[in-house]
Amino acid sequence: MSPSEQPIPFPGVEGRPPPAADLADAGADARLLAEIAAGQAGALAELYRRRGGALLGLLARILGDETEAEEALQDTFVQLWRRAANYDAAKAGPFTWMVLLARGLALDRLRRRARHAAALNEYRISGGPLGSHTDDGFARASENETAGRLNHALAKLPGEQRQAIEMAFYRGCTQDEIARATGEPLGTIKARIRRGMMTLRQRLKDRHE
Repeated sequence: MSPSEQPIPFPGVEGRPPPAADLADAGADARLLAEIAAGQAGALAELYRRRGGALLGLLARILGDETEAEEALQDTFVQLWRRAANYDAAKAGPFTWMVLLARGLALDRLRRRARHAAALNEYRISGGPLGSHTDDGFARASENETAGRLNHALAKLPGEQRQAIEMAFYRGCTQDEIARATGEPLGTIKARIRRGMMTLRQRLKDRHE
């Protein structure tokens, strides 16, 4: 069985002692992490070939979306490149450490997804633009002059452009989510945001001058 086909060893699961092949795999993983920590890009590519399939399977099960799992896998290996020097063999096996890192990134995505879903639900309930539902942080920021000018310029945009910008930048929704919430084509949402941002930049520039 290749390393990418092996069951993922979640920490804390009791069982038989690992066979010699697994110990050899752990040794190879630890060696690759040490080489990555030393800046050897080839080691990262080798680790991806060895463990990418198993980590992708884990991420797909957590996220329930193959495309998002692939994005999370890329994020995982970026973090492995940056954080390999932090690996401590006394605390976890190398693959367990990789699993925990990937799982943490996946859970971060799930939390962002939940926040976006809550924002979309609030929009559907309100049935209108989100200008009156901005959070306290934004309300406090609005008290300064720059935020006041932005609010003034935003209020003058056509309603559909203002709505799309508010959902994207104040609620953190993706363009796909905005399209689904409003029932508009994705291309229409992209165009609205682009035109609205161009208008805002110009109006703020004019007021500044």
